[in-house]
Parts: sequence; C-alpha cells; structure tokens
Amino acid sequence: MIGKVIYIDDEEDSRVIYQDILEDVYGEECEVISIAPSNSIGKMIGKLGCFDDLVSVVIDEKLQVGASTDFQGSQLVEAIRAFDSKIPLYILTSEIGLLTPPLGSVEYIIDKNEIEKPVYKEQLSMLMRRHINSFNDIKTKRTARFDELLKKSVEEGLSSKEQKEYEDIDFVRVKYILSSEAPCNSEALDKQQELLDEIEGKLNELREG
Repeated sequence: MIGKVIYIDDEEDSRVIYQDILEDVYGEECEVISIAPSNSIGKMIGKLGCFDDLVSVVIDEKLQVGASTDFQGSQLVEAIRAFDSKIPLYILTSEIGLLTPPLGSVEYIIDKNEIEKPVYKEQLSMLMRRHINSFNDIKTKRTARFDELLKKSVEEGLSSKEQKEYEDIDFVRVKYILSSEAPCNSEALDKQQELLDEIEGKLNELREG
C-alpha cells in the first residue's frame, strides 16, 4: 500500500503549489495530501491520526498567515514528536537562517528558495525517500517485536525489562488507534487528547516507579 505524506500549510495557494512540488520529490512511492492546519495543536494531532499509512509530515513554518492557529510549524513538530518519535518530519520555510528548531526534532529543514532547483530537488528526493524506508523498517520491526512479546507474556511471562519494552510499544499502538478513531467534532477531539495525555502520564509513572 502506498504511504501518505501530509503537507500542512495555512494558505490555499501554497498548498496547491507545494503539493505539486512534493509529488515530484516523492514520485509514485507516496501519495501527497495537503491540508489546512487546525486552530490548536491538539486538534491537529487528532486530524493527523485520521490518516492510515502515514509515513511523513511536511509542515510550513508560518501557519498564522491565512488561518487562526495558535502555533507555528516548529511547535507542531514538537507535539508530533511526543506522539511518534520516529516518523520523518520536515519544516518548509523561506527563512531557513532564522529557524532553529530543537536538536533532533526534524529530519531536515526544506528551503523554499531552493526546492524548485533540479539538483536540490533530486538530493531532497533521495533523502526523504531514505527516511521513509527507514521508518517503514522500524514499523515492521516494532510490530514483529510486539507480537513476540505478546506471545511470550501469555506463555511464560516477561522480565521487567521486557515488560517496559512491551508497554512502550503498546503505548504507541494505543495512540495510533485512538487517533485513527478520531471523531470530527472539536469537543470529542479535546477529550481524546486529554485521554492521550493521561495515558502518557501513567506510562511515565510506571517508568519512574
């Protein structure tokens, strides 16, 4: 199945332009879908969770020009990182020298001033496809490891180290399931985000204990 790349931009014209460019970058290996941002990070996370086979997210840094959002692209990156530490994330900006996102939060910062140049686009294509291949490998291994630990937990029990690993993997799965079942109304999305936060808090308590 073809993976989905989500491009988030608050301006409609830019969504059309950069979706076309990103389709060239990813080729036929991925489906690029451009969407407008929600007005809060919690709702935006819920919206992303509605997409099956999500393999990458590209975010315009300035999300407050044509929409009433309360966050910038780099802030959304940090929220997504709390949701999934492995999915490839990119920020798209024309002011690359002014952007300093937290170390390790994004795979790459894409320069709008360079993206249509053939050499830059080719290098970007190779980079982003490699990141997706690595991410797909991680998902496959994560699923296989979860099945292995689940079987062992039933048959003979897990060590404390294995139990923590099992909880970590299961936590990721639960968040994906919750998000994929995200309802459309904002009140339900807010409640869902509260539940995700509660699950994460309980998992942190288990780790610290």
